[in-house]
Amino acid sequence: MLWRDISIAGTGAWIPPIRSERDPWAGPVTGQPSMAALNGFTSAAVSTDSTAAQMAARAGLKALRRAEVTGADLSLLVHAAFQDKDHYTPAPYLLRVLGGRDTAAFELGAASDGGAAALVVAAEHLTSRPGARAALVTAGGRFPAERWGGVREMGYVAGDAGAAAVLTRGPGLARLVATAQATEPELELLTRAKEAPAGAERPFLAEETGLMPHIDALQRSTRRCVESVLDEADVKPADVTHVVGIAIGAVVLDLVLAASPLDVRSGDTSWTFGRHLGHAGPCDVLLALDRLLGAGAPRAGERVLVLSFGLGFRWTTALLEVTRDPAALAPGGRSTTERGSS
Repeated sequence: MLWRDISIAGTGAWIPPIRSERDPWAGPVTGQPSMAALNGFTSAAVSTDSTAAQMAARAGLKALRRAEVTGADLSLLVHAAFQDKDHYTPAPYLLRVLGGRDTAAFELGAASDGGAAALVVAAEHLTSRPGARAALVTAGGRFPAERWGGVREMGYVAGDAGAAAVLTRGPGLARLVATAQATEPELELLTRAKEAPAGAERPFLAEETGLMPHIDALQRSTRRCVESVLDEADVKPADVTHVVGIAIGAVVLDLVLAASPLDVRSGDTSWTFGRHLGHAGPCDVLLALDRLLGAGAPRAGERVLVLSFGLGFRWTTALLEVTRDPAALAPGGRSTTERGSS
């Protein structure tokens, strides 16, 4: 899908304190590196006093301020969340904090693909409604250790965060050039809730098998999506300057990237940032975009490829073109992901 006149005008992130591998989330010391450590994780962001929706709201405020957009300008707020037990309806909460009376708000559930998928939903909204001025995408993830600590055995560490992006028409930080999406519905059985004792959390099959047995499907859909956006935009793999992906681990990312036409490995992507935060579900790609566009790293004309996928399984790939040098907008190259700032 090629897009016309849709831009990311502002981004924001809220990251709680980082806990290193020596902290309690790492579990008992066995003398052997954990699966998560072998997968490249070094630490995780852990929230002890903020819900996922609260972190998303703080990120949303930053994104609105950076985009010079007010809540009254929004015609849509779409919130990507995953198993939020603190806010059963987080979108109306975010609307109360961030939006206006004429803003539509709803939740999008696409697991780790939620942040990128929400960008497409927002772009579709602006395209179909000529009178719409701006749309806000938010994402929030909070993964308590008592429920999600076991995912270390799958090879990753869950991290907490909130992230956001404002989409508008016309000039912005980066122009949305093309997107592609795919599904592998035969893998949905991996997320069916299993039986559990009364009162206990009901895990799903993927928590036992991990992703490695299904790497062929991950590679197939990744390759199809990446090739689609590059072909539609008439862009060569070598023309892609930055790759933003979900923080699922170096081993998995390397295998997924190996099937794409991109000549990159995990160390060439936003994974170098995400490995310190943990896998924050639907927040990952929005966090990485905020880091990239807020740190003054890219220059006008450079291209960014967003590579996202999540349980279910769903994929979203997006090609962006930087249209404004972020260094000119952030004195000193200060990133909006600085923890504890507002």
